[in-house]
Amino acid sequence: INAANPGDTVLVYPGRYFESLMIQTNDISLSSLEATTGNQAYVDSTIVDGTGSIGGIIVGQFKTGINIRGFSVTNGISPGMALGQSSESIVTNCKIFKRKSTFGGGVNIGGATVILSGVDIFDNYALQLGGGIYAASGSGYVNNITFDPINRCSIYNNRAGSGQDIYFQPTTSDLYMPLDTFSVAEPS
Repeated sequence: INAANPGDTVLVYPGRYFESLMIQTNDISLSSLEATTGNQAYVDSTIVDGTGSIGGIIVGQFKTGINIRGFSVTNGISPGMALGQSSESIVTNCKIFKRKSTFGGGVNIGGATVILSGVDIFDNYALQLGGGIYAASGSGYVNNITFDPINRCSIYNNRAGSGQDIYFQPTTSDLYMPLDTFSVAEPS
């Protein structure tokens, strides 16, 4: 990732990677072989594992044109994905699970534009807010979050002090969230 130039794709082969991936260059695609083959098995076999450390995928502030596709992000003591202020990302066909953080166990969105497509966020924990997703925007920054209505996301079985699955602040309008699976008291 550090050697990538704008327009590059970093193609990651199956394996368990014990590290943090920091994207600090615009117009980068970070993909498993799922992106080139369409084989969902690559999502389960291409793992960013934060065991014993922070781990996860981080998009830096003001980074645009970021595409992340086909990873499992698990374990670790920070959000599985952190999307920095004024960044623009598309996250497709990823699984984020068994993460622990203070804010946003699964995903932490900080005043960013993001499209979530086929992302499963489950079994995460946040000590304070947003077990699955935490989205907050500071002064001058706005979250613009879109959930793909065709390739639907699932957000379930997350825990937090407040906002078990999702915690957004501030909000000024409703957010359209077509989901496949969501934690509800009486599912239908």
